[in-house]
Amino acid sequence: MNSINRKIFILGFTLLTIVSCKPKQKKQIKHLGFKQIELEYAEKFKIEKKQDTTLLTINASKKEDIITEKYTLVKKKSPNSSTNTIQVPCKRIICLSSTQLAYLIELDDLKDIVAINSSRYLQNKKIVALLASGKIKHIGKEGNFQLETIIALNPDVIFVSPFKVGGFDVLRNMNIPLVPLAAYNEKTPLGRAEWVKMMALFLGNSHKADSIFEGTKTRYNKLKSLCKNVKKRPKVFSGKMRSGSWYVPGGNSFYAHYFRDAGAEYIIKDTIEGAYPLDFETIYQKAANCDFWRIVNPEKIGITLQGLLSQDARYKDFKAFNNNNIMFCNIREKPYYEEAAVKPDVLLSDYIYFFHPQLLPNYKPVFYSRMNKN
Repeated sequence: MNSINRKIFILGFTLLTIVSCKPKQKKQIKHLGFKQIELEYAEKFKIEKKQDTTLLTINASKKEDIITEKYTLVKKKSPNSSTNTIQVPCKRIICLSSTQLAYLIELDDLKDIVAINSSRYLQNKKIVALLASGKIKHIGKEGNFQLETIIALNPDVIFVSPFKVGGFDVLRNMNIPLVPLAAYNEKTPLGRAEWVKMMALFLGNSHKADSIFEGTKTRYNKLKSLCKNVKKRPKVFSGKMRSGSWYVPGGNSFYAHYFRDAGAEYIIKDTIEGAYPLDFETIYQKAANCDFWRIVNPEKIGITLQGLLSQDARYKDFKAFNNNNIMFCNIREKPYYEEAAVKPDVLLSDYIYFFHPQLLPNYKPVFYSRMNKN
């Protein structure tokens, strides 16, 4: 091989190597004959339909490009179907968080729930009665499930939280479909509320879910428009000390959207979506002169400002504490986790009541209240 041919060969081999090493472009997979159902606000799940078959894709990750699970929902399941092929409507449902119960409560379908993991802080009277009668069972918590009970119940589906770990591998080995409800990954209140459409797929009542969400969306956006041009936006912060840290929602979090939509200024200005811990000194620098303070927590029934102060004497240094402008939701008394996800319009009304009471003069808050002083 002469020198010229050798150079051509080396150049060609080099180009071929470069091309072959380039990362492959991701292909958009289109399912033949399936029509994607448009969602207005939710970004973490996708629905595609063809006749009596529904394809459901759920992204339970914070990263946009990671798809966690795919499910095929059918009217009649064949004996050799995969675990993620689910016959609907489901008649035997297990829920592993209060948030999942919120969607079933809103859809008025409690008869198909056969078990939950915990009834701690549970407020819904119907579910409490079903637990007392034994129609709904307790099946333990993550890492300590009562497997014999689960096997006996023979559930069609188990809804799980993608943010909890432990015990799920055991359930997967039982060939039970595990469906993550990742509504908490949504960036907006209406995005989270739209997950009622996902839950409805398993119950066979999508028309009802569409109607519920349409009403919620209309009410929420009407309330949001009330605050669009407010002249003064009070400053607000959130959380409290817990185990030596103060967890704050990020500046682009779900809660930050609520505060802005209610005509307030949230003191955290970053672009983080989730919550993260800060020390007291950092919080104090940011929040000492804030107008309002939001707390959602399980506390003793009837806790007062003095009771809160007994937890940390430094709370008295906050302007919001001294002005009794703490928006407090005690989850021992209020069904926050059973309702809030599907009632963003009610939560928004509560916030507006505190931030701009003149806009809702006859409103009585549902979830939040001020603490008594003594």
